[in-house]
Amino acid sequence: MKWLINLFTAHPRSVGETYCEHFLAASRISARLSIACSSQIVHAVLPFVHPPFGSDVKSLLKFLNEVDPDVRSPSNPD
Repeated sequence: MKWLINLFTAHPRSVGETYCEHFLAASRISARLSIACSSQIVHAVLPFVHPPFGSDVKSLLKFLNEVDPDVRSPSNPD
């Protein structure tokens, strides 16, 4: 049974989060990328429509750098 619990908690623990915190962080990333994906498809078809909600490439790069597990990890010396 312990292996099953470890299966769900090992990775979140490695980035300094509980299972619930990690679930929320991953869900937030997924939602942001889903919006970006849809927005970019619209932008591809209609290039005059700019991606909303920080879903342009520069905003996404900034967001992904902020949520990078290495940045969140407690073992990070920064």
